[in-house]
Amino acid sequence: MNRVRTYTNLSSIFPVRVSWIAGALIVGTIAGCGGDRVLEGVSDDERIPEKQLRYAGKVALELQETLELGFDQDMPGIGLVRWMGISPEGTLLVTDFESHRAHEINYRDNRYIRSFGRTGRGPGEHLSAENMTIDPEGRVYLLDPAQGQVLRFDRVGQFLDQAKSVGASKIHAGRTGEIFTLRVNSSLIMELQRRDQATWEVFSSTPLSNRNQSFVSFRYRSAAQLCYNASLQVFYYLGPNDYMVKEIDAGTGEITAKFGRRPNGFVALPDRYHDIGRGTLDDLEQRDFSLVGSMTLIRDQYLLVSYDHPGSRRWEWVMYMINPSGSLDVFDLDDVTSGIFQPFSHDGVDMGAITAAQEFLYIWRPPRRRVADRSSGTIEKYAVMLHRN
Repeated sequence: MNRVRTYTNLSSIFPVRVSWIAGALIVGTIAGCGGDRVLEGVSDDERIPEKQLRYAGKVALELQETLELGFDQDMPGIGLVRWMGISPEGTLLVTDFESHRAHEINYRDNRYIRSFGRTGRGPGEHLSAENMTIDPEGRVYLLDPAQGQVLRFDRVGQFLDQAKSVGASKIHAGRTGEIFTLRVNSSLIMELQRRDQATWEVFSSTPLSNRNQSFVSFRYRSAAQLCYNASLQVFYYLGPNDYMVKEIDAGTGEITAKFGRRPNGFVALPDRYHDIGRGTLDDLEQRDFSLVGSMTLIRDQYLLVSYDHPGSRRWEWVMYMINPSGSLDVFDLDDVTSGIFQPFSHDGVDMGAITAAQEFLYIWRPPRRRVADRSSGTIEKYAVMLHRN
């Protein structure tokens, strides 16, 4: 494994800066906030209270280290990471979109630990691996959208049981043990479903849209994003054709608030997509509406969101500073940091997953074609810096 450390002075990064910026004076009002609230194709229930936004400054990333993931007779080759997470033990969990496998790796010493499940249709087997979660008791849940199921393993990878979860695209374990899935229901509307972790019984289902977006909900359900704030027991949901983040109480399932800034270049879902029967393959290939790119929660305090605009390789990023009771501070990426994500690919291969652990942001980048025979890609670890106006 090749490890490159680019910064060694950690005294100036996120933990110290956070204590300073939390009490800093908030200035300015964000341009465009509060306007364009009802758009064609954008779910925007007026009954949901909208939080005000205030422009606060810029976000910068400082590269701390780069870790290359090789592979050998023990380490499985990883083709395309669409999801990754850092476990409570500090190991890396990844799902490979190409091999449809799920792995755990100690990325610090490039050591393969285990895989979860195997390809197939029997007990403990799956045909796809979308994402994973670990509950408070250490059990691992793997989402298999291809077969509409969730598989449960113990912490060392032994299969326990499985349950149906048709239409699901995201999964989270709550702080008190419930299992939450983001799914498309029988009406082709996104919903958040809460289940008992012991019996798989469905406690509640919360519809997350009040307008017909059936085509985009079905075709692009994997683009919908869901983050869990364990400190506040709140979910943040952002639909595949929306810029308004919805806050959902994890205990009651109630949508309590929404917030969002309309990105520059945002194109809402045209009317022809509002019926699943009217969408075509040409619509998929010539998409002319904006999609959510990613959404990552940092330290339960900062929500980083990206948007994928049609006809462009440029992604737009914005970060919200979470405030449970009042207005939210909003930060844009500075020019240097924006350049880290532009273009958003290596040798024509899209950059994969982003996750956060403690105060750091982790980005997986696929290997360049010329080194793909000896590398599964690299993990870049960044410190997040906030610079107020």
